[in-house]
Amino acid sequence: MTDRVLPLAGVYNFRHFGAYPLSGGGQVRDRLYRSGQFSRATDEDVKALDGLNIKVVADLRRPRERELEPSHWGGTDAVTVLSSDHAGHAEPPHLAFLRESDLTLDNIRGFMQKTYQRLPFDAGNKAVFKAGFEALAHSDPEDGFVVHCAAGKDRTGIFCAFLLLELGVDADAVREDYLMTNTAVDYDELAPRFAKRIRDNMGRDVGDREIRAFLGVEESYLDTAMDAVGDVPGYLRNELGLSDAVIAQLHERLKTS
Repeated sequence: MTDRVLPLAGVYNFRHFGAYPLSGGGQVRDRLYRSGQFSRATDEDVKALDGLNIKVVADLRRPRERELEPSHWGGTDAVTVLSSDHAGHAEPPHLAFLRESDLTLDNIRGFMQKTYQRLPFDAGNKAVFKAGFEALAHSDPEDGFVVHCAAGKDRTGIFCAFLLLELGVDADAVREDYLMTNTAVDYDELAPRFAKRIRDNMGRDVGDREIRAFLGVEESYLDTAMDAVGDVPGYLRNELGLSDAVIAQLHERLKTS
């Protein structure tokens, strides 16, 4: 656990991803946060979150995920929530995988790598990625920003990695931020509970090592996403369609001396 992690009782993986040093000097602006979903936030969690001056929340979850786990931010007029309805009510792919596939370690890692090949090009993810980058380009230094998905590790991890790399954070620091999920979340508590849920709901048994490969993150997962996009600046401009003006303003607003 590091001082980047903000321990919340009902929210997993809530942490800072700003304030990293930049290769050209200075650092990334603070008040940038990444997280899992907020539907189980306790009253104390809500008080802590409300004290962070959050102005924009980029919610990368699909519509069905958002309906099943309503967000704390939904009823907050002072917060703009960015989301996408591109997927409609389709079942999230990971649920079909858990229900139908051979849950060996190799199969789980293979599924995760295929997922990371797909995530940067998913229409819903792209829409929220673009809206999130544009919101950051127009944000004020004191504004808080949160990006999250369900677990705060895959879709969220890719968004954060792309942003930090574009700003000029060292690739090793970006990788460290991505891998921090494995220590920010108490998998000794979560893994057995998740395995029980799969057993109760789907009648399937999954080993501890296999569950951790599914719930956690591995370097090869992020490498797969990076290989898929090739060049992050090119991805932001050509795949997301961010203009040079927005990119320049993003650098101006998120870099501090």
